Amino acid sequence: MKRFLLPLVFALIQGNSFASHQDIRFVSNPSLSPDGNIVVFSYENDLWRLSISDSVAYRLTAMDGKESLPRFSPNGEWIAFTASQNGRENVYIVPAAGGEVKQLTYHQASDHVDGWSWDSQWIYFSSDRYNLYSSYRVSVFGGTPQRLFDHF
Repeated sequence: MKRFLLPLVFALIQGNSFASHQDIRFVSNPSLSPDGNIVVFSYENDLWRLSISDSVAYRLTAMDGKESLPRFSPNGEWIAFTASQNGRENVYIVPAAGGEVKQLTYHQASDHVDGWSWDSQWIYFSSDRYNLYSSYRVSVFGGTPQRLFDHF
């Protein structure tokens, strides 16, 4: 299914006002909402939200660094993503409808969002903390990330 998302994003944005003012290139990391009505993708280092019904794209983030790897929560309320600020990649969330961005991890290592728990309470991510690449989870409310596997 993911291989069809990128062509879908290109097809949808070709006819909207977002595309008519710019030459669209390098759209990446598409993520489809649980109900299938919204696509979030990375473009020019920011996250964009595209409604499939009206083909209108809105910028979700406008941070200094690069935002990528968006992932919808199963309940459709949140988007978790990886952002590179000050040379460090950490985990962030933003409401799916847009709003305030919240940073969830604060570490010197690279944290990359992988997915969500079924109940939308935890975000799973990979990190090279302590010179070992391993899997972690962090609550949507923040707090200390928990390493999932001691020997991996």
